[in-house]
Amino acid sequence: MKVTTEKLKKSALKLTVTVEAEKVKKAYEDVLEEKVKTTAVEGFREGKAPKNMVEEKLGVSALYGDAVNLLLQTYYVQAVKENHINPLSNPKIEIKEFDLDKDFIFTAEVATKPEVEVKPFKDALKKKYEEKTKELKKENEEKIKKGEEVTLDHVHLHANDVLDVLLDKSEVEIADILIEEEANRMLTQLLQQIKAIGLSVEDYLKAQQTDVEKLQEGYKKSAENNLKAEFILSKLVQDEKIEIEEKEIDEAFDMAGVSGVDERKTDPVERFYVKTILQKNKLISNLINEVQGEHNHE
Repeated sequence: MKVTTEKLKKSALKLTVTVEAEKVKKAYEDVLEEKVKTTAVEGFREGKAPKNMVEEKLGVSALYGDAVNLLLQTYYVQAVKENHINPLSNPKIEIKEFDLDKDFIFTAEVATKPEVEVKPFKDALKKKYEEKTKELKKENEEKIKKGEEVTLDHVHLHANDVLDVLLDKSEVEIADILIEEEANRMLTQLLQQIKAIGLSVEDYLKAQQTDVEKLQEGYKKSAENNLKAEFILSKLVQDEKIEIEEKEIDEAFDMAGVSGVDERKTDPVERFYVKTILQKNKLISNLINEVQGEHNHE
């Protein structure tokens, strides 16, 4: 197997994989042998029919398709592993050459971890806090003039305020393939929710006064911002050395009250996932505390 890599824009990577012709033939033979075991041919017991008769019954095109799938499953994984690539998306595959007597050539485009540049942002965060404070002061003055009760005497920054500033002060390019994958995930989730409440997609679009194209565009933008925020926060967590104790992870599981919590508590993947969430939350809380100072409330 031969693999070449090409860096594309926005942290995408393209692999071109060439698999030797003899391995292509072997993949086809492996597929055919498996089909022989499970295909019923008139006049023969299952698994006992000659290969050529099974081949004729199933059709070469279908067998070729299975052979291609086997080759992709085998050599895409091998190519990624041998070249120390950590894809963040499913591969976008394109078959360049397939013939039993020739090398099998395919390309796979994947998203990789983007470079993140975070410019100085704390002054901008303080400015946002000051602006919100001025707005609240003005609102309270208007209430006093009207004889209304003033319910708040100082503002609170929220997570979204922090994220807005970070997105504005950071440079990070997300691969289109990753944005599309995330947008599709979000759309699928929406469709499931619509179905769960007994609405049709048409009725939902009408109620929201939108159409499919606008909905998809909106989700792409949301997906891009969500992904950017994740990468920015992950970098700052590392830069600021935000640590989470094991007991904090346990407490998070207990507070969640989800089913099978005891088993999930001991799952390393689940624990890592919860840890990353807690780290980002702590980072945002620290930034808010720093800006709000004595006015900060839990």
